[in-house]
This record gives sequence, structure tokens and C-alpha cells, in this order.
Amino acid sequence: MSVGWVALAGLVVGFIAGFAARFGHLCTMGAVEAWIVSRDGRGMKAWGLALAVAIAAVVLGEAAGYIDLGSALYRQTRIDILSTLLGGLVFGIGMANVGTCSFGVLVRAGGGDLRALVTAPLVGIAAFSLTGGVLSPLRDAISGHVMVDLASAGAGDVGALAASFAGGSATTWRLGLAGLIGALLVAVAVSDRALWRRRRLPFAAMLLGVAVALGWLLTSLAVERLELDRVESLTFVAPVGRLLLQIMIEPMRGIEFGAGSVIGVVLGSAAVACVRDELRFEAFDDAREMRRHLIGAVLMGFGGVLARGCSIGQGLSGGSTLALTMPLFVVGALVGAKLGLDFLLEGRLPWHRLRARARDG
Repeated sequence: MSVGWVALAGLVVGFIAGFAARFGHLCTMGAVEAWIVSRDGRGMKAWGLALAVAIAAVVLGEAAGYIDLGSALYRQTRIDILSTLLGGLVFGIGMANVGTCSFGVLVRAGGGDLRALVTAPLVGIAAFSLTGGVLSPLRDAISGHVMVDLASAGAGDVGALAASFAGGSATTWRLGLAGLIGALLVAVAVSDRALWRRRRLPFAAMLLGVAVALGWLLTSLAVERLELDRVESLTFVAPVGRLLLQIMIEPMRGIEFGAGSVIGVVLGSAAVACVRDELRFEAFDDAREMRRHLIGAVLMGFGGVLARGCSIGQGLSGGSTLALTMPLFVVGALVGAKLGLDFLLEGRLPWHRLRARARDG
């Protein structure tokens, strides 16, 4: 077993993220559900605040030369629109079935939720089966059909695309767009007094944004030292599968940033749960709940692979780079979560209501 400083960096960054999520009760699916069901937008605005902090820190770090996103997955010039949208849709449905995202499952595990011991490994197994396992032909059949090549722009982000059309440098555009987007997201969050009455929530959101930026910073240093092939930050689908693979191989190969961050999230959440006396061992209530979690875990694994990221991976890490794939994933995930909630809460899908209205009208 070999644990280098890159793995420890992942552990620290994951710990901060897990700490923030447990401390502020940050939950992607909880925020989406509150917004869809009761029009309570505080959770969504908190995630917007996390994104604003991440964008500002990453774009400034890149402009100053401390962060190099040249090898980042989310800056690649070939964008698979269909896979990203479909992956987001499938991930959103899975998220609704589990009641949280793949990151939230790890946060729950830190609080003693035994259901996560079943759900989290299944997310990783599903992801690896679709990446290079028995279901990889399915991924190949879905991917690569609706592609956009942005090689002329030099990178797959909004700043590079704007520079290729309007002229100027991509760095200047990124700084300007980061300022505009960040100011808008912060203004929306600041205007909601109800959000700031829950002080832990905005603080935790900003801390999570810092963790995402720290991930890019530390892995940029690792790439510069030739200790990593590609920069990365927080994401929680494929790294869970890699950690499972490393656990099963003896002796364990070198643990890297992603696997370290998975362990860190669980430890960070556990630290808060212990201090605040929130450690509770919970299991499935019945077979129906277990079935719902198993289906949701598989869907999140599949969706995360197709979209090349999860609610944290594409939503925050990808969003912090101003990646063009981020809004595609978010739209797909929101639609998927809406479909999943409609089915779980009402036993039917939206078009059933539309058909009923048309019939009654």
C-alpha cells in the first residue's frame, strides 16, 4: 500500500467538503426537492453561492498561474451533447430515488447511515461496469452521436468560446464572465434574508466552493511535478469505483486524489456528526426502500459515467472552470429529478397530468 501526498491532498479536500456538507446540511437533492415541491429556493441559492466562490477562486487562480486547467476533463474541446444531457437525466432520476446524490451518500455514511454501505459501492460498481466492464458496449452505443468540436476555440469553456467569436484573450473573457456570473449568483443569495437566517448553510456553501478550488490548485501542482497525468477536483462517481478496485487489490496500488477525496468526505462528515452528537445508525425500513436505493444507485453510476461527472463533478468542479457541459448536465439532472419526484410522490409522470387535463378540458 502506498499513500503519497496527492492522496493526502485528496483526503484533506474531501474532508473539507464532507465537513461543509454535514455542518450546513447541504444536499443537492434536498435543495431540488424543496424548490420543486414547496418553492423554497434557499438550498438552490446556497449551491449558487458555492458555485460563485468556486468560479471566482478557480478563474483568479488560473489567471495568476497557480492553476493550470489545460488537461482538465471539463476543458476538452469535443463535447458530447447527447451523453451529457442523457447522463444528467439518468443521474437526476437516480438521485430522486436515493434521496440524495453520490456525494450525499458519502456524507450520510459519515453520519452512520448503513444504507450508504450498500448504495455507495453500487454507484461505483455500476460506473465501472459501464466504463470498461460488461456494459461498456452500451456506453459506446450511446456516446459520440451528437458531438460539437470546439478545437478552433482551444478549450471547451465559455471564455474560450467567447474569445474565438468576439476576439480578445480567453483569460480576459474568463475573468469578465466569472465576475458577472459570480456577482449575479451572490446577489441572488444575498437578497434572500431567509437563507442568511440559516447562517450555517451559506457558510458551508462557501466552504464547499473553496474545497473545489483547492482541489484544482493541488492537482495542478501534482501535474507540474509529473505526479498526475491530469488535473482534477471533486467528483464522486468514478472515484468510488476506483477506491473499491484498490481495496480489492493486494497490495494496494498507489492511492490517488479521487480515492483520497472519497475517504475524506466520509471522515469530514463523521467528525461533524460526532461533535454534534448526530451519529445515528440507520438501515432500510423495508424491501421497497431498499429496492428504490438500489435502482437509484445504479442510475447514478450510469448517469455519472455518461455525463462524465455528478452533481459535484459537473455541477461545481466543471462549473468552476466555466465548462460548456455544466449547464447541459444541470438541465438534464433537474428534469430527471422532477420526473423521479413526480413518480415517487404521485405515482405518475408529468405527461399523465397533461393528458388528464386535455381529456377533462
